[in-house]
Amino acid sequence: MFDLSNFILNPFKIFLLDRSIPIDILFFSILILFIPIALITGPAIPDIILSTVALFFLIKSIINKNWEYYQNPIVYGFLIFSFYGIIRSIFSEYPFESLANGGSVFYFRYIFFAMGVWYLLDNNPYLAKCLALVIGLCVTLVCADGLYQYLSGSNILGYEKLDSNHRLTGFFKDEPIIGRYISYLSIFAFALMYQNYQLSKKMIVYLLSFLVMCASITFLSGERAPTFNIFLFVILILIFTPKYRLYKFISIFVCLIIILLITLINPIAKERMFDITSDQVSSTKIKILPYSEMHERHYISALKMFQNQPIFGLGTNSFRLHCNEQKYKYKENSCTTHPHNFYIQILAELGIIGFLFIFTFFYYFVYKISKQFIYLLYSKDEKIINFKSFLFFLILFIYWWPLIPHMSLYNNWNNILMMLPLGFLMRYLYSK
Repeated sequence: MFDLSNFILNPFKIFLLDRSIPIDILFFSILILFIPIALITGPAIPDIILSTVALFFLIKSIINKNWEYYQNPIVYGFLIFSFYGIIRSIFSEYPFESLANGGSVFYFRYIFFAMGVWYLLDNNPYLAKCLALVIGLCVTLVCADGLYQYLSGSNILGYEKLDSNHRLTGFFKDEPIIGRYISYLSIFAFALMYQNYQLSKKMIVYLLSFLVMCASITFLSGERAPTFNIFLFVILILIFTPKYRLYKFISIFVCLIIILLITLINPIAKERMFDITSDQVSSTKIKILPYSEMHERHYISALKMFQNQPIFGLGTNSFRLHCNEQKYKYKENSCTTHPHNFYIQILAELGIIGFLFIFTFFYYFVYKISKQFIYLLYSKDEKIINFKSFLFFLILFIYWWPLIPHMSLYNNWNNILMMLPLGFLMRYLYSK
């Protein structure tokens, strides 16, 4: 009989009682485990953890001369991109504001954090399994709280729904990011569970049920981009894994039935996710792309900046500083803190040179996924890349998908979500 308490507690017991793990590795591993909890509190505590882990790795790698962690194209590219952003901002029209806004002057700390995760994984064999459990428990709790807020009007802490559209916020109070939290971390938890636990049919059922729950609450949250992300992930794992396809088809069918029932029972959910989305998309110049007229105004304003400075851009985080200028303004409300798309933001702020870095990064994932798909299509074999590791290509491909609205590229809360799986991927690609 399946013992849930042992399933959850045993990895932590082994993790904490193994005396072969050095005390510093144990301490910083615990900090990594706190990240999913800290993300619920806001950006400050996660950023402290991220910076601490990054600094630890930097010092440790220099003392131990662990240069092998630095010797790969992802690290080279990320560091060159970060320092290019600093140099471009120094020579921008507003150098201090450009560097200070969003902490872009310290953007390189994110790659040191990812390398720190990789280093801890190399030195702590229990970290991945424990992190999978912590993320799974946190996401389940956030889902349960979000459902409670949906049914009762307020969550267990008394936080009410956000606005007239009744968007869920859960533990995030007045920030409508519950869907992003669930979407990003649920697919990451799925990958960690798939990689670190024995894949019996019962385990597959649990994992797919977890995704169905997360997809349903993300839909209820009213956040369209996260809903797209989690459904895209489900479709991709259906395509790339020949095993357990019946279970996957059933899970997709159940998820669609749940969403259909939600739209029938609650017209507000249908209006937000379908009717308003359809109206917003149809009001834009390119009517097939999933963004609103408001997003389009930001994009056009940013592209005007790109046209003015196509090679080098205007400097990091400078969109907010220039968007009210008459030559960049496009209709009302085209000015905001960032253009809500990574790629357009980079075009405006760092020009073609900066864009080449981020485009190459995303193209790498497209290339790997396409190669795997072609191999499966013609060989009828299960894999060219170990699927347990290939999941991280899929996750980062989804996180960096260009044709949806994004948070700011320099947002630390968002970067933590993206850098965690990058640490796992780099370990797979480059670890000896």
